[in-house]
Parts: sequence; C-alpha cells; structure tokens
Amino acid sequence: MPRKPAHEQFDTLKAIQDQAFHLFGRHGYEGVSIGDIAQAAKLSKGALYWHFSGKAELYLHCLGRLHGLFRQYIFDPMSRTEDPVAGILYMFRGLEQALRDPTLEQGVAGYWLIPDAPETQAMLHAQAEFESASQAVIEAVLRRGVEQGRFDLAGDLEDISRAMISLMEAVVLPLRYKTPEEVHRMMGVLARTLFRAYAKDDAVLKLAKMF
Repeated sequence: MPRKPAHEQFDTLKAIQDQAFHLFGRHGYEGVSIGDIAQAAKLSKGALYWHFSGKAELYLHCLGRLHGLFRQYIFDPMSRTEDPVAGILYMFRGLEQALRDPTLEQGVAGYWLIPDAPETQAMLHAQAEFESASQAVIEAVLRRGVEQGRFDLAGDLEDISRAMISLMEAVVLPLRYKTPEEVHRMMGVLARTLFRAYAKDDAVLKLAKMF
C-alpha cells in the first residue's frame, strides 16, 4: 500500500491524538479500547496502529499532553517569577485558565484512574515524576517567600507544598462543571485562605484580595 502524503498522515495522527485525549480524560485507561478511539476518530484500527503500537503508548502520549498543559498554565509561570506572592497567585490563576482551555473542557478525571498493572508502570512513573516536579516548583516558591520574610510556614513547607498538589488535583476535576465566574470566585477564596493563614504582612493580604 502506498504511503499517505505527509499532510494526510498529520491529519490522521491529530484525529487519533485528540479523540484519545478526550476519551481517556472521561473514562480512564481501562474504560477505553482501541476500537473506541478508532471509531471516534472515524478511522480503522489499522490506521491507529500505523502511528501507535497500542493503547499503552497512546495513553502515555496523552498523559504527557495533559502534563504539558499544566506546566504551560501553572508551573512554568510560577518558575519564572522571583516574587513568591506572584508565584502562588500564578498557581491559582493558572488553574482557572486551565479549566477554561477547550482541550480540557470534556474532562480529565480519567487521568487519575491509572490501574497498577505491568503494562501501566510507565504511566504511573510518568505521573509520579510530574507530581514530584510540580511539588518541587511549589516548594521553591514557598521557600523563597519564607526567605524573604513574606510567609510564615512554621516548618510545614514540604507538607504544604504536597498538600497544594493534592488540592489542585481535587479542585480541577469537578470545577470544569462550574461557570467561569464560579471558578474565579472559588479560586479567590482558596488564595485568600492560604494567604490569611501564612502571610506575614498586610501587603501580601492586599495582593491576595485583588485576585
């Protein structure tokens, strides 16, 4: 069979990736079959196997895509700023912006449903690596705030950074069903609660109230 032109291969690959991303986000790894993805993409299974060796490889690609969106909206902006207060505000703003991204509007809860099986070890490892790197970004921002005398974490720095990762995972999943205004209000409440608990000066609290 002659090889498809490059533009047709690109269109086919994009259809597979997009449909797989949405299906895995809604139903998780175990809830989606190769046949489901091929049907959603309006392609044959053979066309899918032309680009991916199987479901595990495709899921790992989609998981990396999700991680990339979180880095784009949240962790890269946090890493770039030297202002720890702005860094924490970027975290909440980034969550809000991510929830408005059309790529995520169909849901991402399925990416937290990775079973523990031999074929999923690479996925579990990728998820653990991403969470560890994300926690390190948050911890670095909080540590900078402590060093600048803007946060008082009373030795809880590592635990708080870990708790923030859990908080982000907890709020991302259901908030996509809220309106943008509801999401904005909820992010504001979470930000102000955090700063009221750990800010060391009124200026920080005023910045948080502006969110």
